Amino acid sequence: MGQIKRVLSFSKRMMRCLGKEGWHVFCYKLNHRLHKKNEYDMWMLQNEQQYKEPEQELEYKPLISVVVPVYNVEPQMLTACIQSVQNQTYDNWELCLVDDCSTDARVRETLRQFEGVERIKIKYRSENGHISRTTNDGIAMAEGEFVALLDCDDLYAENALYEIAKKLNEDHTLDFIYSDEDKLSEDGTKRRNPFFKPDWSPDTFMSLMYTCHLAVYRKSLLDEMGGLRVGLEGSQDYDLVLRVMEKTNRIGHVPKILYHWREREESTANDISAKPYIIETTKKAKLEALERRGVKGHLEYIKDIVMFRVVYEVVGNPKVSIIIPSKDNYDILKQCLTSIRKETKYQNYEIIVVDNGSAEETHAKYTQMCKELDCKYHYAPMEFNFSKMCNIGAHLADGQFLLFLNDDIRVEGAEWLERMLGHAQQPHTGAVGCKLIYPNTNLIQHVGVVSFMVGPGHAFQRINDDLNCYWGRNKLEYNYSAVTGACLMIDRNKYDQVGGFSEQLPVAYNDIDLCFNLVEAGYYNVVRTDVRLYHYESVSRGYDAVSPEKAARQQREMKKLYDRHPEFKGYDPCYNPNLIGNSDNFSLRLLKVKEIETPEETQQVLVEKGSLQYKVEEFTDEAVVKISGWALNRKTLRAGTLNIVLTGQDKQQYIVKSERLYRPDVRDAFGKRRLAFAGFEAAFIKQNLPKQHYEVSLVLDGDARMVGSIVVA
Repeated sequence: MGQIKRVLSFSKRMMRCLGKEGWHVFCYKLNHRLHKKNEYDMWMLQNEQQYKEPEQELEYKPLISVVVPVYNVEPQMLTACIQSVQNQTYDNWELCLVDDCSTDARVRETLRQFEGVERIKIKYRSENGHISRTTNDGIAMAEGEFVALLDCDDLYAENALYEIAKKLNEDHTLDFIYSDEDKLSEDGTKRRNPFFKPDWSPDTFMSLMYTCHLAVYRKSLLDEMGGLRVGLEGSQDYDLVLRVMEKTNRIGHVPKILYHWREREESTANDISAKPYIIETTKKAKLEALERRGVKGHLEYIKDIVMFRVVYEVVGNPKVSIIIPSKDNYDILKQCLTSIRKETKYQNYEIIVVDNGSAEETHAKYTQMCKELDCKYHYAPMEFNFSKMCNIGAHLADGQFLLFLNDDIRVEGAEWLERMLGHAQQPHTGAVGCKLIYPNTNLIQHVGVVSFMVGPGHAFQRINDDLNCYWGRNKLEYNYSAVTGACLMIDRNKYDQVGGFSEQLPVAYNDIDLCFNLVEAGYYNVVRTDVRLYHYESVSRGYDAVSPEKAARQQREMKKLYDRHPEFKGYDPCYNPNLIGNSDNFSLRLLKVKEIETPEETQQVLVEKGSLQYKVEEFTDEAVVKISGWALNRKTLRAGTLNIVLTGQDKQQYIVKSERLYRPDVRDAFGKRRLAFAGFEAAFIKQNLPKQHYEVSLVLDGDARMVGSIVVA
């Protein structure tokens, strides 16, 4: 019955996609779904070779003690586990094995084979003490400066400890380091389900144990904390990191798959229900963490993902100023204001409407409505500048907390304001966003903003909110580098600290700039996914790029954003570099290498006709040349077939056919469904070309534009 429901649900989603987004997008999404299982195999082929490149000599080579608690494991799995440590390319390690009084005699027989082996220590407990006591025995045996944990049926990648040591060479002060991981079939022949993690994200960690494996700790810190706590078995690692984050913020992440977690029938790698007591120990660990920190809050159980959400309770009764920029948008603004007054349980708030010059009739209606709904109304005719309007509202505000809200938002849910406020009160919090849904649908408009290779974009946009998006990102509270200014709450002191909204960014990316400033100041932005509002997106102003002029302005403002924050260009600490850089669905970053073709005709005449509108977002001149971005015919507003033409010094030409990519942002920007595949990517092996200098051109519908050059030496 469950399988039938899943099939029916999938069919409904596909038919909805067909109706709303057209045949080509439907085929793309169906093909993506059907081939997703093979994507990780392809990713490993393309990426893991680089992990095995010659390793540089490290100046700092700390001793790393690998601690393995052992209990009733299959001999071949235990042997493979031990050998994965012995096979490390990094040589300054020791292995501490502790048998927890296994009842399976084969375990001791297996361990005896490694007695007396160099760098391997073995202890046999006289009584069963469970995993926390057993691990603590291993930590006590350890002589290393750092302790790495390893389960007795799992495997390290051969470069695991080298990558940890390399990270420590980059920053000697790190106290805790974790890596990405994947799952290993029980027979050890198949890897799947990779988990590509963000850099350290405290709110994400309060939502779920995402650091997991590989985990490496400074031993002095473990000794100071007393190791793992007894009584939290099943969540002992989670509890440990909860306590670590109370002691240090010197936490590092290696974005590589360094750990293979074996899926055994009785293992939580396969299903958390294999050990149901983990649900209770996770709850206990979270509640005790809140108590230790003196933070008021409670937990809510989310049954469909078997997780607990942390809800922070409001301390005191601080005033919230809700600031709403608006102009000539009476009906939409009325819906927004009415929903706030009708739905909101928390009462200590004020509403400030900032109007930059509505027409006389609308101005009069705004004045009357704000009087009736007890709102402050500030009328200041000026050219549209969202940042300036927000800053004016903040100047007029009496509240300790500021909530910037678009006039095309409809509020729903009595606790929306206090849930955002409780989180905004946390000392580490920067901006607090919420989940936004398209009206009359269940489709996500916003659950956070990612700084992709192509620029800022909304995560999981237009995805059905009933789905579980990449490890619960639409179900739990995750840190993001930015949240949309359509609904953004911030402590006034932090707002003042970073200088508010930049008025140099009048239309686009001002909210992203504010959030980047907060990250650079040491704060963490977060999205409350339990606050679910409706966003009538761009009803107020229309899309930013429906004309070449607006598109050009948007590009200028994006350039200005990254000029101000160059470290975020193509990088996002809350994302992962192994995930695709130009899409909102957290897919794996895969590269399709194309054949280089020689045109049948002697030479194409490359003519610039003025119809090609494009943006090259990535151009890498390496062994594999990669060019990506978006391109369209501005006259016909169609994507068409795009080729890359390479013209050598000898005038010989070569063609590389591009792969069209799904770009909903371009589609939405130009308001044309047929531009859903305006994105492109082309990759080719440079050494397949004769040695010389080449000009690289994009050619679409006979219109050519040179975009760069390469040298084949």
